[in-house]
Amino acid sequence: MMKMNNDWGMTLSIIIPAYNAAETLEATIRSAPGIKSTSVEVIVVDDGSTDETPAICSSFEDKIRYRRVENGGVSRARNIGAKMASGEWLLFLDSDDLLLQDAAGMLLETAQRHSASVAYGQVIERSAPGGKDRINGFDYIAGDPPHRALNGLYRGVIITPGSAIVRKALHERIGGFVTGYEPMEDRDYWLKCGLLERIAYCPNPVLDKTWRPSSHGSQHSKRIYRGQKAQRALRNWCRERGIDPSILPSDQVFLKKALDEAIDWKCWEILRPLLRDAKKIGLGHWRAQLLAFLHRKETPDWVHVEPRAMHE
Repeated sequence: MMKMNNDWGMTLSIIIPAYNAAETLEATIRSAPGIKSTSVEVIVVDDGSTDETPAICSSFEDKIRYRRVENGGVSRARNIGAKMASGEWLLFLDSDDLLLQDAAGMLLETAQRHSASVAYGQVIERSAPGGKDRINGFDYIAGDPPHRALNGLYRGVIITPGSAIVRKALHERIGGFVTGYEPMEDRDYWLKCGLLERIAYCPNPVLDKTWRPSSHGSQHSKRIYRGQKAQRALRNWCRERGIDPSILPSDQVFLKKALDEAIDWKCWEILRPLLRDAKKIGLGHWRAQLLAFLHRKETPDWVHVEPRAMHE
């Protein structure tokens, strides 16, 4: 296993976006090796918290770097942290997750052994009371670009951002996280990484995560609607970077899959905006049209949020 030696310089930057995270943030910061080693820096971007988050951060004094910004969402906070980072490698740790003790060393060693620009590991997933804990993680997207990355087109193979490291240069090359794609911003992010550079898999747990009702992954309507929006926008992103967009399914395929999934999850409020987009490309989906009529719902305001690539 790779040791976190001080003579490496500032190798890894751990970026923690925090919004009203007072209940969990201290434990998250303490799980990061940066407060014990000068080889790693810990950056907390306070996304306009109104609780005791600033006080918790100040208690760590010079062991962390702290920046408070106006509330703008997790993607923007991660991008701000990445611009502050001194490390060659970045790890985006959610403010309620815990890094396992040897996580940073295992991920850095995996990346170097495979000459990869991303390395990710398994996650210990802790469920709500009554649920079962499990270890989750598969090697589906590990390998060379671009085709291995497409195994993550419809599912997030990297369970959560804190279970992976990425070269800062690659983060900048893909354009960072896109605001307005939440809660699918990380699936879009890792897919873009894998379309450009090699990804490596570490078959060991690196992160301890507890799923909560507020977890982004549980917001099915946003997950479905914004997921297909990101998938369809990916075509232009590929063209801009010299990747053949024909490796991607058609917009018709993306929309049909989203409509079917919205019906399965009974996400009636997104049927009408999905059908409007489907009509533009001539997709008929009679079942969705009937259900949209029977379950009339107002279109949520968040549907109208325009995605934005990295800024600031």
